[in-house]
Amino acid sequence: MNCVFQFAAAAAVVAAASAAEPVGFREQCRKQLWVTYRSFNKELERTGQFAAMGITNRCFFAANTINSGGNPYCEYPLIWKGFKKYDWSALDAQAEDLLKASPDARFMVMIDLNTPYWATHKFHLDSFTDITHAGVMPNWRDRTREWMLDFIAYAEKRWGDRIGCYILSGGGTSEWYEYDRGRTSYAKTRGWQGWCKARGLSLGEEPPSPTALGRAAFENLVYDPATEPEKIAYWKFHNSITANAILFFAKAARKAIPKTKEIGVFFGYYLTSCVNQTSFAHLDYERVYASPDIDFFIAPGNYSDRAIGGGAGSQLVYGTALRYGKRFLHEIDFGPHDQTRWGRGLWKTLEDDLAGNTREAAFAMANNANYWWFDMWGGFYRNPKGRERIAALKKVQDALSPAPSVAEILLVCDSESLYHVNEKCPLERAFGQHLRNKLGRIAAPYDIYSFGDMPVLDMNRYKLVCLNSTLLITPERAKFLREKVCANGRTVLWCYAPGVTDGKSLDVGRVEEWAGVPFKTPGVSATQMDGWRSVYAYDYKLFTPESLTKIASDAGVHLYLDKPATVFAKEGFLAVHLKDGGEKTIRLPRKAVRVVDLLAGATVAENADSFTVLFGSPDTRLFKVFR
Repeated sequence: MNCVFQFAAAAAVVAAASAAEPVGFREQCRKQLWVTYRSFNKELERTGQFAAMGITNRCFFAANTINSGGNPYCEYPLIWKGFKKYDWSALDAQAEDLLKASPDARFMVMIDLNTPYWATHKFHLDSFTDITHAGVMPNWRDRTREWMLDFIAYAEKRWGDRIGCYILSGGGTSEWYEYDRGRTSYAKTRGWQGWCKARGLSLGEEPPSPTALGRAAFENLVYDPATEPEKIAYWKFHNSITANAILFFAKAARKAIPKTKEIGVFFGYYLTSCVNQTSFAHLDYERVYASPDIDFFIAPGNYSDRAIGGGAGSQLVYGTALRYGKRFLHEIDFGPHDQTRWGRGLWKTLEDDLAGNTREAAFAMANNANYWWFDMWGGFYRNPKGRERIAALKKVQDALSPAPSVAEILLVCDSESLYHVNEKCPLERAFGQHLRNKLGRIAAPYDIYSFGDMPVLDMNRYKLVCLNSTLLITPERAKFLREKVCANGRTVLWCYAPGVTDGKSLDVGRVEEWAGVPFKTPGVSATQMDGWRSVYAYDYKLFTPESLTKIASDAGVHLYLDKPATVFAKEGFLAVHLKDGGEKTIRLPRKAVRVVDLLAGATVAENADSFTVLFGSPDTRLFKVFR
């Protein structure tokens, strides 16, 4: 079988990379870049149309389970029909049908690790709804690994020359979600007991109940480590289960899959729009990102800021993936204006569709990311003009080179602090996606990393560091912050109660040491500290695009436009998304020899540090900046 493997690989990483290139950048760029079409449905006509546009990578899901709406994930028969009983013809039929529509197709194959219907009674659970309960059961892990390895063995023998990667899918919505909100079970209680014993902890035979977890000593938000240590420890245990399960399956899969093929996984949703950020069970993502057995991570685009004019972004802490030399994959699953099942009325016209999809692709391009067009249940890309734009974006993508970020703003995610938080308190919203959504509208790009990444980052580029979720400041963290972060004239933004816990006790008096003002000082306070500047707000809602624009400007961050806008940028590439168009002047950080509008194919400026462009309403424009 003759197969054309269509992908953009960055083996020749930019020789003239920036001196400020981040840790892991070159390793990440050597990974394959996947631009792909995907649907739960067969969608063979659309598969052929995307292939004609040059997108011959095709993801399909060999699923055994139903989705959260009660519908089958897969239109083909069940493959896994019993322990060591398989209907491989159902897998063959998917591949054969896709190849008829797209003869040069290269496959990304999702492996369903969830419990089929017939096994739910055997295991006394469904891993789709109870992944942290299944994850502590050796029998579930071993039987599921057996299925996975048998699947890989058959797929490699029959379709190996077509398969470029495998995606390990499990848990809620096959994205490793946990829905239990802290509920325990016999298996999970046994797991808790073993976890505590291994760490020499005496925290009770029974884990804390959901009712207990929903109460906290400090403002009903922050657990007191002196009187509520079992709650903090339980959330660490809870989140570790999913991470352990993923690492378990990835290690086994890596041994069975040729080294030339990649492994991906949906995981690391710190910036989820859900209100269960801690119980979601994705907080142990840093350990998973560090795994040598996984090559890329996947998440849908930001669910909470999808409307036109929004800042887009990922649910992942993608900078941490970058640190470990991994790519991330940005899932573009936005229903068009005339899609009633998934569009939710956010995009109201064809122009919205074009500007919105271009925004999402631009976000991926600016971050050297994989991305796929997810047709979910079909019909998303039936409009020819929409497909024309996707084809044009593919040509832009093919012409781009990987390049490092030029962001001067750093948003820091801190899962260690979130273990101390009662997610049922409304104040918890301060620590998740709210600030990211507002940063996405201030006419300047930003990076997202984890607290644990900062010691290995070149911090010199960042003029504004946002530590909005850092409640935990141990003596070791305090020393690092004083030496490397709160220094060099930098502005540091805090929210709610920075440093209120040191991991051993609660003390609201510590807040002023970092905020510069007492806890609960009204409004947004800016305080000149010793060699740095502190900006603090108790109420996270005070951080708006307008207030953040002023904070960034005062910090010396370069703003590309005079008014709030969505901007993505890396060395040599710039994208601007606007809801309301008109003539806009874009300022560059330094003079460019030439600026080209990539979709129009026209030069818009020469030897200039600013240029003026007429935007539609709405519009997303992509520019190549030559220096």
